[in-house]
Amino acid sequence: MGRPKYEITEQVIKQAESLAATGLTKEQMASALGISYQTFNERQKEYPEFLEAIKRGQHKGIATVTNALFQKAKGGDNTAMIFFLKNRSPDEWKDRIDSTNTNVEMSHEEWLKSLK
Repeated sequence: MGRPKYEITEQVIKQAESLAATGLTKEQMASALGISYQTFNERQKEYPEFLEAIKRGQHKGIATVTNALFQKAKGGDNTAMIFFLKNRSPDEWKDRIDSTNTNVEMSHEEWLKSLK
């Protein structure tokens, strides 16, 4: 006779969503819930609402960080601006400018200087 099956309740679903929103990995979430990583994965397969709550939480965490990055970029943080642009528009913002691309009007350095 083994351990009783870990039940996924509404409270567990809410807790998992909250944990995921803080940026924890799945391994860390399993530990915080007091279950093994294997059990955590098994319950995601058995309870689609549990998996969806984890995904929602992860998306909330990403949205929070994205918004913070965007606010820093809007506030003039050069590093945040470069990171944001290189990730949101990689064809136009990369470390090396393609000299065959005639649509490039100014370099990153020129653009940053123009902001001052």
